This record gives sequence, C-alpha cells and structure tokens, in this order.
Amino acid sequence: MPVDLAGPIFALYEKALARAKAQQQKGNMFEAAAAYRQCADHLTQYAGYTTDPRARAQWLEKAKGFRELAEHITTKGPPIKAAENGGDANQYDDEVAALIFKSPVSWIDIGGLAETKNEIKTAYGLSMVHPPKGIKLRGWRNLLFYGPPGTGKTLLAAATSNGLEATFFNVKVSNLLSKYFGESTKLVSALYAAARRMAPSVVFLDEIESLVGQRGGTESGAELRVVSTFLAELDGLTGKADENYIMTIGATNIPWMIDKAILSRFEKKIYVPLPDIRARESIFKIHLASKGYKVEIAFPELAKRSEGYSGREIEHLATEAVKHMVEEVNPQLVNLVDQGRAALEKYELRIRPLNQNDFDKAFARIKPQATQSDLARYQEWRDATE
Repeated sequence: MPVDLAGPIFALYEKALARAKAQQQKGNMFEAAAAYRQCADHLTQYAGYTTDPRARAQWLEKAKGFRELAEHITTKGPPIKAAENGGDANQYDDEVAALIFKSPVSWIDIGGLAETKNEIKTAYGLSMVHPPKGIKLRGWRNLLFYGPPGTGKTLLAAATSNGLEATFFNVKVSNLLSKYFGESTKLVSALYAAARRMAPSVVFLDEIESLVGQRGGTESGAELRVVSTFLAELDGLTGKADENYIMTIGATNIPWMIDKAILSRFEKKIYVPLPDIRARESIFKIHLASKGYKVEIAFPELAKRSEGYSGREIEHLATEAVKHMVEEVNPQLVNLVDQGRAALEKYELRIRPLNQNDFDKAFARIKPQATQSDLARYQEWRDATE
C-alpha cells in the first residue's frame, strides 16, 4: 500500500517558503531564488498526492508561480510585491489550502445512524435535484450537527462531501481563532472564496461555538466582526441558487452556546445521538472483523455491554482490546525495539483471537463520558428549537 507523504511534503514546502522570504528580506537573492524553486518542487510533489483534480490544478499553478518568481528574481531582481503570496493575490491561500482534506470515508464506513444519514442525504439531495417545471424547491445548504462528543459528526460531514464529490474544507474553529486571531475575519472570507472557486464544496466548521458563542456585551470588536462575516457568508449561501454549490456544516457538542443569530442561519439542525445497540454492533465489526481480527465473544454481547458509549469510545475499546492481545502474545516486542529497526523488520507479529479477558481490560480502562443528564439536555434543546 503506498505511503501518503502529503503532510511531510507540505511541511517541507512551508519551511522552504519561510526560508525564501527570510533570504529575500536579507537581500540574498540567489539563496531566495533557490528556496522558491524548492517551494515549486515540493508543491509539485504535494499535488501528486491530491485526489481532487481541481485542487491538484491549483497547486500545480501555484508551483508554476514560484518557478516564474525564482526566474524573475534571478534575472530582474525582486518584483514590487515580493513573493509574499507565492505569485497569488490571496495572501491566505496557504492557510486555506491546508484545510482541504480528502477523506476516504463513505456512508458504509459509519456504523448505524441510519435515520441521521437519511436526514443528511435528503438535505443535500433536495439541493441538487431538478424540480418539476414551474416548481420552486430549495434544499438546505447550511446544516448544524449537534450531539455528544465522539458520535461521528466529522465522519458524517466527510461522507457527505464524498457523496457530493465535493471539495472538503475541514476547519476546527477553535484552532482558527487561536492561531489567526486578528486575521480570522479575512481568513473566513478567503475560505469561502476558495470554496466558491472549487465548488461543489463542503465547509465543515467543527467546534463552531468557540467562534460564534452567544454575544453578551463583552466581546471585542474583532470577535464581533468575525460573527458578522459568518452571517454574511451564510446569508449569501442561503440566497444563492447558482452552480457554485457550497454546503456549510457546523458541528458542536454544546449547541445552546451558539449565538442565536448564527444559529438561525442553519436551516437544518440534525441531532447525532449515541449509537443504539445495532449501531454499536456495527461499529465493533468495522473496527475488528473488517480488519481481520477474530473475536471469541459474540458481537451482540459486546454491543449490549457498551451501552452509553459513543462511536469513538467503542473504537477505543476495540483498539485497547487488540493492544492487550498483542502485548500478551508478543512479550519480546519491547526488547526488539531496543535492538533496533533491523530486528523489528525481521519479526512477524503473532496474534490470536480476542477473548473475554482482552475486552475486560478494555472496558476497565475506557469509560463512557456522556451522562444521562447530558443526554436529557440535548433532548430539551432539541424540543425547544424544533
């Protein structure tokens, strides 16, 4: 199976770009040009790992811009606007491009949640189909996923983007705010500008409450401007019916903390609950049986025992059970690590069927986080907003 080196290659590109800018500021044009050529080489490699043809074309175009810039510096000196933006007018292209994510997740990779999946499919299905002549019909372009942590909100968004064959922008809002504070408003605008260029697109805003929490008079001007920018973007998407299809999916574990003005822009609010018994059985099978592990305990029994666990916590249970089994039947593994890579590469890992003891150890270490009072609050909020 080929190794995906996209992350390390992009990191090399970022280092080369920082080096190029530093050398140019010092007046070392030869070194700067060499670093910009490295930027072009790294981006060309990075484009090779990009499965979205539109994103690949944009990266190759950006690489071309760096090569032309290096040539310009070498022959004519730096342009008036030195490669601040790598030959691109949008200074946030790098930050936005880093948010593009191609997930292999499809609907069949998500255990259970049949009702939730159908709600999502209906939402974007109505937005994409052609209504009968003379009939005006609009689907929902702004969705809000809410529910306990670990229930699969990110997976559902990724599956949605794959179902639409759309560019997937995966944005953790808390990171956006902390890393780019003071620039957040411009970055939000750049994000949606890129989404329009690369439409159809799905913009997934995780932890949306961290950026648009309820306003109580204590916010800074910058925070209020960010809220206003989001309102403008979401309003624009609601009112458009052109070919530049963009779906915004917000996700939160605490929907009652979201600013009411923002909340009203999400036309469809979808509760993502803890998995029921059939879903839990399906999740165990995804993480064990589909990966080749034999299990001595019946999956329905594991599903019954894991009541109250989220999908993520069930994944952790499976991982912990496998870890215990591997450690038990491969006691020499730690010593092999001390002997170096060559010893490890010669060693064939032993496995056995997962037994009761493996799962007892896993359940002892992994506990469900959602309480009955937490679940009751979601239901109360759902009743109050529907």
